[in-house]
Amino acid sequence: MENIEPAAAAAALDASDRARSAIARSVRVPRGHDVLIGAAVAVQIATAVIGIASADDVGASEGSVLGWVTAGTVVFLVVALVEVMRFRQINGVRLDGFTTRVVLGTDLWASLSYGGAAVVAYIAADRGLWWLALLVSFAGGAAYALCGRRWMRRYREVPARGRHTESRVLVGLYVAVAIVALGLLAANAR
Repeated sequence: MENIEPAAAAAALDASDRARSAIARSVRVPRGHDVLIGAAVAVQIATAVIGIASADDVGASEGSVLGWVTAGTVVFLVVALVEVMRFRQINGVRLDGFTTRVVLGTDLWASLSYGGAAVVAYIAADRGLWWLALLVSFAGGAAYALCGRRWMRRYREVPARGRHTESRVLVGLYVAVAIVALGLLAANAR
């Protein structure tokens, strides 16, 4: 193994850090991303709430509840896939933090805004306040999008944050927990 002079190694690491910072500052989010991802999250929350809460009100069938929940999830997944593809097309790079934290909402604040909005919207719908449930769903989508914007701003300031993303196993675990939670809500709605 070849010995590298400490000064040369330090210079190479410094150059690498400067290059990473320059790339991080140049990363662009697709035009309209916040609106699209926020709307997709709002639709996903609203359809889940409509499906689950309406089962209580009108005795909807299990298939109807599952249909509402699935429809919203499909809308979100399609928008998420499109946004990840648009990001890669614009920037020519893959940024795991963008996919997991900004699009899939694994950032703590995005997760809390989503979960909080879903719970409050469900409570409102369960009490027959459908207008409030929809309003809270859209507020949750807006908060989710703003959390993604915040993460991108912080990533541009300190690109090393982007290296600390969840593993694919952990993201899969999040998805599994969300599916189980939705299933429990749907079962409870009967």
